[in-house]
Amino acid sequence: MKISRQTREIINIVLFFLVIGVSLTAFVIYPLNKTADLYARSNIDDYNADSTVINDPAPYTDSMFVIDTFRVESDGLTTLAVIQLQGIDSGWAASRGTVMLLPSENSTRDEFVEMADLLIDSGFSVVTMDLRATGRSTATYHGEGRSEAGDLTAVIHYLTLREIIHQPFTVVGFSLGGDAAILAAEENDIISKVIAIEPYLTTRRLQDKLKEKHDMYWFPFYRTVMLFWYEIRSGYAPPYRDLEDIQAVSCETFAFFAQEQSEVKEINSLEKISNPDLLHIGTTPSDNQEIVSEIISIICSQ
Repeated sequence: MKISRQTREIINIVLFFLVIGVSLTAFVIYPLNKTADLYARSNIDDYNADSTVINDPAPYTDSMFVIDTFRVESDGLTTLAVIQLQGIDSGWAASRGTVMLLPSENSTRDEFVEMADLLIDSGFSVVTMDLRATGRSTATYHGEGRSEAGDLTAVIHYLTLREIIHQPFTVVGFSLGGDAAILAAEENDIISKVIAIEPYLTTRRLQDKLKEKHDMYWFPFYRTVMLFWYEIRSGYAPPYRDLEDIQAVSCETFAFFAQEQSEVKEINSLEKISNPDLLHIGTTPSDNQEIVSEIISIICSQ
């Protein structure tokens, strides 16, 4: 049966608008909505960029710590909420060293109460903070590792000037906090040891992990599109860390990854270029309590 010319034109018009609709959904509407899920702070709907959240030390006040809180300005737009802890009967200078604890981009410093308690009981002083765009720190969107490394460096400079850091100085970071620790160690000789739990290592791997975590469907050039919308929404143009940007670790580093990630090219690249005496790669314990025990064991063995 022949289709009339008018019918064919109608079909073509319908198909044209269908393609336009699908393209708008895939490249504009969907990624624009997903940008906040992937990159923004978890409480973005309640966050007021014009007011600073009180640097409340809770829940650490329930433990037997000497507590001091302060803020450090990082890039002129971001202020970081930091807390330093020590035992009641110990001074900073008498500690076995200082440990910096960095949460993941989806958590806050509040998760470290137990770990801080164990470290302080072992004779260490502890400093922890909320990463940018989390908890009591400012900013709406987190970065991809470089920004967080810059934030950590700003805090280290603040602590160094006030003689709060005592050697050995260990930085423990989870996920994006792990990337911050590894990257900051390249620029800060004061860091003597890094413990990184599930760092991303590259922007590509970060995006893939975020896509998997948030059940985001694939579409052509999704990495480029998501970075484009990230820049539009956040106002930041993040550096893109690729495989060739991975540097050899600059201090003793313990990096933990999930078992199924043992053949990931980023991990293999890091291992290939790093001094085997400095880099120790292990499998992330499945239980959170085991992770804490492993971290405490590494720090106390120094």
